[in-house]
Amino acid sequence: MISLSVTDEIPREELESILHQGALLRLPFLEGKLNQATARVKDFEEKHNITLPKLKQQGLPANAGYELHEDFIEWEYWVDARETLRSTILKVRQLLRSREGELRAS
Repeated sequence: MISLSVTDEIPREELESILHQGALLRLPFLEGKLNQATARVKDFEEKHNITLPKLKQQGLPANAGYELHEDFIEWEYWVDARETLRSTILKVRQLLRSREGELRAS
């Protein structure tokens, strides 16, 4: 992990440029991961003909086999990943919009 104290030694304009360029490069990767997570969640919903929130509300059937239990764990992972990625992408886009606004204002 990078020590944030190191960033104190980088001129503000340079640090903002580094963050902007990093966000531009990282955003397509994050969007690709979001597409993957969304597809995996959809696959589970189609396979089991139910959404995860509804399955959680109803609970696993008493006769649920090993496969459904395994799917349930992986399904939860992909739903969590999808939500984390959505949130991260929104924040990265906000960072990019903020930087573009600063560049227009100067």
